[in-house]
Amino acid sequence: MKFNKIFTLALSLIVATVAFADEASKPSPEERAKKDYTSWLPAQGDMSIGFSLDPIATFVGNMFNGNTDNALGDWAGEPLLSEELPNSFVSIMGTYMLTDNFAVRANVGFGLLIKNYNAYAQNDEAVMLDPLSNAKVIDKYGYKSFSGSFALGVEYRLGKRAVQGVFGGGLNYACGTSSINYAYGNAITEMNQNPTISEPSLYQEVVPYLPSARPLSIHSANLIHTVGAYGSIGVEWFVAPKIALGANVNLGIYYEINPARAEVYEGWNTITEAHTTHTELVAPSNHGFHFGTDNIGANLYMAFYFGTK
Repeated sequence: MKFNKIFTLALSLIVATVAFADEASKPSPEERAKKDYTSWLPAQGDMSIGFSLDPIATFVGNMFNGNTDNALGDWAGEPLLSEELPNSFVSIMGTYMLTDNFAVRANVGFGLLIKNYNAYAQNDEAVMLDPLSNAKVIDKYGYKSFSGSFALGVEYRLGKRAVQGVFGGGLNYACGTSSINYAYGNAITEMNQNPTISEPSLYQEVVPYLPSARPLSIHSANLIHTVGAYGSIGVEWFVAPKIALGANVNLGIYYEINPARAEVYEGWNTITEAHTTHTELVAPSNHGFHFGTDNIGANLYMAFYFGTK
């Protein structure tokens, strides 16, 4: 018991001593104000690479607000594309310092999403031969999407302390496409004009001669293009030499070109008495301008600077 008391007292003294020494070693506000951060800041010839922290910030925030649907989101900002397309999954930023305060800045974002779903449906041929058959066929549903963006611009820095103001602007291009494709285990034939599928609600009358058609591809889009310009204002806080946390706000204007979309169906043609595919136009091409605050690349990020000299 006596040994435990001595050990506890000794440990307390050690902790108190370390804490006192740590507090004593901290620079005073006056000393911090005089500190030279030149070696911490980017200089002419330096290059940087940066990664978005937006998904991490969202994830941490959701941990404390009761959100049960919490997951790491896209590693990027919102692309300047139609809402039909997903955000880019990866966003990488880079700069090259032409002077100590002026730099060329680029941002590349891209994403590829492929999902395949399989579902069982009754094997109509097997049931026709044996009404008690429990044989199954597989229906396949495939979703594909691609999105990408590229921004190129310049930026100017103000400040000699650990926090610098960063102002910039540039041009942005983005593109993307998405599609859903279907493949069915039961074929459409003269003997089975309305075969069983795993999702019966997909059947519909597209045109009078196809009273019961099922989709082969739907919500497919040709390549959507977006071009525009943006301006940004933000700060970078250097938490260590050549390592910064950054935040910015963007204001952009861009022009979107969205091609016409079509859906393809198949069914039994009641006029020709044969299996027929039909292409249904669902949306004409459209285009237009947008002006507002958008997330080009990342609004919250970490950047690492490397000397090239």
